[in-house]
Amino acid sequence: MATTATEADDNAITHGYRAVWRWHFFAALWIAPFLIILTITGALYLFDREFEGWWNRDVQTVAVGSQVLPLARQEAAVLAAFSGATVNRVVLPRESAAASIWSITDGGEARDVYLDPYSGKVTGTTDPDWQPMNIIRDLHGTLLGGEIGSHAVELVACWTLVMMATGIWLWWPRKWKAKGVFVPRLGTSGRRYWRDLHSIPSIFNALFVILLVLTGLPWSAFWGPQFARLGDVVPFVAASPNFKAPPKADGGMAGDDHAMHQQQTSDSKLPWTIQHSPAPRGQGMGKAGIADMEALLPRLDQSRWGGGVRIIYPRKLGDVFTISYVPDKAEGQRTIYVDPGSAHIIGNIGWADYSSTAKAVEWGVMTHMGRQYGLSNQLANLLVCLILIGAVIAGLILWWKRRPEGKLGAPLLEKGDRTPTGVKILLVALAALFPLLGVTMLPMVLWRQFNSVPPQQL
Repeated sequence: MATTATEADDNAITHGYRAVWRWHFFAALWIAPFLIILTITGALYLFDREFEGWWNRDVQTVAVGSQVLPLARQEAAVLAAFSGATVNRVVLPRESAAASIWSITDGGEARDVYLDPYSGKVTGTTDPDWQPMNIIRDLHGTLLGGEIGSHAVELVACWTLVMMATGIWLWWPRKWKAKGVFVPRLGTSGRRYWRDLHSIPSIFNALFVILLVLTGLPWSAFWGPQFARLGDVVPFVAASPNFKAPPKADGGMAGDDHAMHQQQTSDSKLPWTIQHSPAPRGQGMGKAGIADMEALLPRLDQSRWGGGVRIIYPRKLGDVFTISYVPDKAEGQRTIYVDPGSAHIIGNIGWADYSSTAKAVEWGVMTHMGRQYGLSNQLANLLVCLILIGAVIAGLILWWKRRPEGKLGAPLLEKGDRTPTGVKILLVALAALFPLLGVTMLPMVLWRQFNSVPPQQL
C-alpha cells in the first residue's frame, strides 16, 4: 500500500512538473529580452542623481557663495537671459554647491536652464529630452514606445510574477539537501551546471524581484489608474482622504467638489498619491508669484528629511502653483497647492493625510528607486538586478543547450499532465488581479487545451 501511494505521488509530481514547467517556459521565454532591458535600465536609474551630477558637472556645479538669491531674483535672471520664455517649474538644489534648474519653454521648445543661485548667472542649458537618464527612464517605463510600450512593460511585469511563482514551484525539492538545492554544483558541466546557476540564485532573489515588481506596478499604464480608482468605492485603497473631497484648506479659500480638477503638469516626478488625487482649482491668475511660494518653504521639514523641492507653475486658468516636496524618505512628502489668483493656500497634503494604501505605495516607490534607505538601498537593489540578469541569461543558455536543433524545445505534455490545483488557483488569482495578464493568459490556456495530440489538460 505504501509503495503504491508513493508511486502515485511520484506520478502526480511528474505530471504536475511538466505542466508547470510549460507555464514557466513560455512565460520566461517571451519576456526574457524585455526583462533584461528593464532590469539594466532600472539598475542604471538607481544612480540617476550621481550620473546626472557627473554628466552635467560643467553647468550644475557652482561655487558656494555667502547668500542664496531670492527665487524672484533668480526667476528674473532666467527671463532676462531668455526673453519671451515661459517658466514651467524650478527644481531647488539639494546641495549648496549645485545650481537651481529652471524648466522653461522658449520658442515652443523645452529647455532646462541651470542658474547659479548665488550670483544669478546662467551656467548653461540642456535639452531634457536628450538627457541620458531621461532616456533611460523612458526606456524603463515605456521601452520608448509611448502608451503601447507602457502597456507592454506592464505585461512584462505581470508575466514576471507568473515566471517567479512557477519557478519557485519547480525548484521546491522533494528531498532537502545543500548541493543542487541551495548550493550550485559548480563541479558539474552541461545542463545541470546551468540549471543550478539559473535556479539557485533565482530562489534567493525571488522575494526581492517580486517586491520590485509589485512596487513598480502602481505606475503602470492600465493597472495603476484602475487601482487608484478603487478609492472611489474602497476608502482603504484611496490615494488619500482627499481622494474624493478637496484637500484641506490652510486659510483662505475652501474648496468644493466642483472646484476640483486634475491638473496636467506633465511632471512625472510627482508622487503617485498626488497624481491620482484631484488638485484644487485656482481662481484667476497673476496675484501670486514665485516669491509667495518661497515664503511657504519653511512649512517643509527639510532640516529633517533633506532636499527634494520642485515648484510647478500654473499653465492655464484654473491651474494652481504646486510645491512638491519629495525627499528620499517617503514619510517626508508634502504637497502644497496655492491659488495663483489670491496667493492663498488651498491644499496642504502630507504623509499624515495619506491612506494606509497610499503610504504603502509611496514607501514601495522610494524603496523601488533605491532612495528610502540610502546607499544600502541602492546597492541592495543593484545586487537584485545583477542576480536577475545573470539568472535569466543562465536560463536562456540552459534552454539553448537542451533544445533539439532547429526546434523551440518547449516542454512536451503527456496524457495525464495537469497543472496542480494550487498553481491553478494562483494563476487564476493573478489573472483576476491583473486584467491585462488575464487577457494574454487566455490564448495560452486555449492553446494548451486544444493544441495537439496527446490530449493536454490545463
